[in-house]
Order: sequence, then structure tokens, then C-alpha cells
Amino acid sequence: MSTEQLLVLIAQNDIKDDIVDTLIELEFLSGFSLGNICGFSREHSHFNIKEQVEGYREFCKFEIMHPASQQSALLEALAKVCKHNPCRYWIMPIYQNGTLS
Repeated sequence: MSTEQLLVLIAQNDIKDDIVDTLIELEFLSGFSLGNICGFSREHSHFNIKEQVEGYREFCKFEIMHPASQQSALLEALAKVCKHNPCRYWIMPIYQNGTLS
């Protein structure tokens, strides 16, 4: 069984570069994935007019595989960046990983 975990982080686009800079500095990470997503919510009060009309808000999604032993360090580093722009996250165990060829 792997000792790796996957942290999925949903963040506002305006702090994307700061999160990238933070993750690149962490020695225990070998890399991460980043993509754009559309977030839907029943709570529209914080959406701007464009987002209210479209029904969604654009976010970035980070997928960060990391050693379980480094979970606290990773969350602490990200919390500094997300201090003024709250980010949603969840962590899942990775049972197996590898490369298919």
C-alpha cells in the first residue's frame, strides 16, 4: 500500500500563481497538476453579475500527490496563500500508483 495521498485544492484564479510558487518551493513534492474548472453553487450572493447569469464561477483545481507524513507541512504552506481567499480542499488516500507503458 502506498504512503502517498492526493490533496485536491479548489482556488480562485487570482491566487493561482501564488499557489504555484508555493508548491514549487516544497522539496517533498515532485510535481502537481493544475486545471481550470467551473464551480456551481446554490449560494449565488458572492457571484458577480456575469457569474450569476452563467450560473457558475471559474476556479482552478490543483491535484497534489504528497507523502502522508508531509500533510501538515503542505496544508500549512497552502494556508498562508489562501489566508484572504479561502480555498476548499479534500485529501484522499492513494492505494496504488505507477506508470503504464
